[in-house]
Amino acid sequence: MTGDKKLPRAVVLRINKCLRNESNVLDLSGTPLEVLPGQLRELTHLRELRLNLTGIPEQLGDLTALTHLRLGGELTSLPDSLGHLTALTSLDLSGNRLTEIPEWLGDLTALERLYLERNQLVSLPDSLGDLTALKYLYLGINRLTSIPDSVGNLTSLTELILSKNQLTEIPDSLGDLTALKYLYLGINRLTSIPDSVGDLTALTSLFLESNQLTEIPGSLGDLTALKRLFLGYNRLTSLPGSLGNLTALTELYLEGNQLTEIPDSLANLTALTRFRLDSDLLAGLPESLRRRAKALR
Repeated sequence: MTGDKKLPRAVVLRINKCLRNESNVLDLSGTPLEVLPGQLRELTHLRELRLNLTGIPEQLGDLTALTHLRLGGELTSLPDSLGHLTALTSLDLSGNRLTEIPEWLGDLTALERLYLERNQLVSLPDSLGDLTALKYLYLGINRLTSIPDSVGNLTSLTELILSKNQLTEIPDSLGDLTALKYLYLGINRLTSIPDSVGDLTALTSLFLESNQLTEIPGSLGDLTALKRLFLGYNRLTSLPGSLGNLTALTELYLEGNQLTEIPDSLANLTALTRFRLDSDLLAGLPESLRRRAKALR
């Protein structure tokens, strides 16, 4: 996997230029490579590297100064040596064919951003919870049916994307992510949401659309910083009156459910600028909310 054989001339020139100038950044992602350029091992000063490889050799783990790493190329596995890159603050593995992530992920304790969307992941390692510096975690468009309880250890997390998976439940420990501002759980198979979600008091956006929810917990009314709430296209038959406490809410999406009435308390949501609701429910709204709903649709 290592060597300069078959390397395009443009790649060789770019590496040589990086060596001459002692540049900290090298982007080779525009050219699919079958082998790892041997000269990369000389670039021990590199901080940022982008590669498009069909397979990742163990030698890549020698670049221990790296802080940003992007790996593409429809990868199906990762070498253990990547666990040596403990200076990484950003790891982008999106758009590959990975079905699992090794336990060594938990050794990358400096990580602040982790991009794993658009893979074929069916599970996540428990060691994910060791990434306590993580602020952004992107896991959308995979095949996950669950996430480990250890996710609750990621108390620095501000954005968590789990949309377009096959999740049937989320752990109570999710409520420990009290720094979380954006939570994307849309387009899954969720039938319920734990009460602990009400502990996410920093949350400003909550996406739960296109699941199989039959009810939502009253604790959602504690999310007083919430500005956007997406509940459309579920199986909801009723809503808790506590939603009327979400007075910072500017967007509320309820269409595509099985609702027969709307709580009068929603009239308290005077900050709404976008309100989507099935037309047959408009007549049953409190008058002040009905006037605004008509204007906002």
